[in-house]
Amino acid sequence: MDVSRRFHNVKWFSALLESLLRALLLMKAISPATPLRLVMLDVPSPTVVGQEVELTCSFDLNGDTLYSVKWYKDDVEFYRYVPNDWPPGQFLPLGGVRVDLSKSKEQSVYIRNVALETAGVYKCEVSTEAPVFDTVSAKKDMQVYVLPTEGPKITHRHLKYQIGDTVTVNCTSAKSKPAATLNWYINDKPVGPEYETVYSTILHDDGLEVSCLSLRLLITHDHFTTGNMRLKCEASIPRVRYTMSDETLVFKDQLQHVSGLQIRETLSKIRDTAAIVATPVRWIHYFLSLLTTVYNCFFMCMRN
Repeated sequence: MDVSRRFHNVKWFSALLESLLRALLLMKAISPATPLRLVMLDVPSPTVVGQEVELTCSFDLNGDTLYSVKWYKDDVEFYRYVPNDWPPGQFLPLGGVRVDLSKSKEQSVYIRNVALETAGVYKCEVSTEAPVFDTVSAKKDMQVYVLPTEGPKITHRHLKYQIGDTVTVNCTSAKSKPAATLNWYINDKPVGPEYETVYSTILHDDGLEVSCLSLRLLITHDHFTTGNMRLKCEASIPRVRYTMSDETLVFKDQLQHVSGLQIRETLSKIRDTAAIVATPVRWIHYFLSLLTTVYNCFFMCMRN
């Protein structure tokens, strides 16, 4: 009798535990909120070629046990962190992505030596252990910039201009990605768009771009308020705070205007100078003629 009663109690207790477990699983299934929460995903953008970047995936397990954190670029996995594996952090080779395993942990992954191919859409996926098996994920885009290695160049410039001349100059940026934004300045004042001509961006085989902007305007007295005019072309990439420029100093070409009175006085002086120079010449000619006559008379006398 006692054995039968004990067996019945154990059976009843097992059924109770099973019912409680099913109830918990049912409550989990119908609950609108999940204990696992992805707090923040940080993917630096834009980043610059050659830099090291840290991708951060912050999450809150709310008491659950972490199973894995996986990172994807354009839906291709390149890094995973599984606490029960050895080593926990593992890198799956992928073009353009170089993971620093010594720094990467469960909530961050370090990418060193960023290249143009590093750009893409990055996803962090977090999963918990059984029996919950929750999974949350988020995506963010990374843009990669290549900064110019030198400043813009001004071409077709002249050192001197006269009032009324037309200035026509070009400005070309160095190769970069994206192409730099160009702006003209005269004496540190921005030039209006009506004087500028924007040309199509030039795309090179290496993926880098070049921008061109020309300037054409009529020179007036206002441009030479300080005795000269300064032309400046500025190249900028605002999101990474890059700015470089090229400048040229233009001087005013002075024309000397001579009045009619000055011209007449000058011509009179020239005639007087010519007369003074011509007087000794006439005296020499007269003396030579007289000497010739005396010589002829002397020669005739000697013959007689």
